[in-house]
Amino acid sequence: MLRFALRRLAGGALLLVIVSMVIFVLLRVLPGDPVLMRLGASTSAGTEEAVNQLRQELGLDAPLPIQYLDWMRGVLTGDLGVSYVSQFPVSTLIGQRIPATLQLAAAAIVLALVIAVPVALLGARWPGTIYDRLTSGGVTVAMAIPQFWLGLLLVSVFAVQLDWLPARGYVAFTEQPVEHLRLLLLPAVTLGVTLAAPIARFLRSSLADVSGNLYMRTAEGKGLMWGQAIVRHGLPNALMTTLTFVGLLAGQLLGGVVLVEYVFGWPGLGSLTVDAIAGRDYGILQGVILLLSAGFLVINLLIDLAYGLLNPRIRVGAS
Repeated sequence: MLRFALRRLAGGALLLVIVSMVIFVLLRVLPGDPVLMRLGASTSAGTEEAVNQLRQELGLDAPLPIQYLDWMRGVLTGDLGVSYVSQFPVSTLIGQRIPATLQLAAAAIVLALVIAVPVALLGARWPGTIYDRLTSGGVTVAMAIPQFWLGLLLVSVFAVQLDWLPARGYVAFTEQPVEHLRLLLLPAVTLGVTLAAPIARFLRSSLADVSGNLYMRTAEGKGLMWGQAIVRHGLPNALMTTLTFVGLLAGQLLGGVVLVEYVFGWPGLGSLTVDAIAGRDYGILQGVILLLSAGFLVINLLIDLAYGLLNPRIRVGAS
């Protein structure tokens, strides 16, 4: 298991280097110039001398390979550079936004599991019934709805028409706990519902497969009710195949956070990324995308390790 983890870490490090190269090059071939954005969106806002001087101060006058090596040298020491617009350290800006993003992601994951597991269990218990068909239809609809559209719909209903919850904003939990939870509810539901739908569908299929296995019939024959047998024996086995699918959903979670935070004015990494795109702030975009890529790799590594722990028969080293 340790050798497997080390191999995955080495492969992940190599992949991050490739991702960093792609990010660095793509950001510089896209339309827009951070120097012009900072000076006023056009060269008419300042002389050509001012543009060249600012480009030199930001290090954008150096050849592209030199810029990349300078940036990577800083990344290896924990320095992600500075924002081209605000001139604040990128690591500081990201550090200020990470707690809000983690709160939203954690709330969405918990909500997704609270929705998906009961729906999948009941669907596997009564396959082919009206309940199963209704939930399957609801899952299909939830998977097809774009996250930003669902967010706007929830705002329209619960914030505008019913006036039950605030539409946008953020307040720290330590300052106003109740208001913080009220502001968190709509973005968490938006992200959680779109995550719960594919999890429920995949887990329902896995539970249906394990329900017919011999060990399930043996457990029921020993006197366990179906619910007890499925929770003790069926669910752990069904989760092993579901974990791999959940790892793939990590990318959807990270991408959804960007849209949902922007819709609800949640001050996390997503809104920071949108602002950086608008301002052509290469420094912030490089740091955020690299961090999210590393997060995706770590999540999948942890899921692979958990898969091996849940199933002792797996011999990772041999495979």
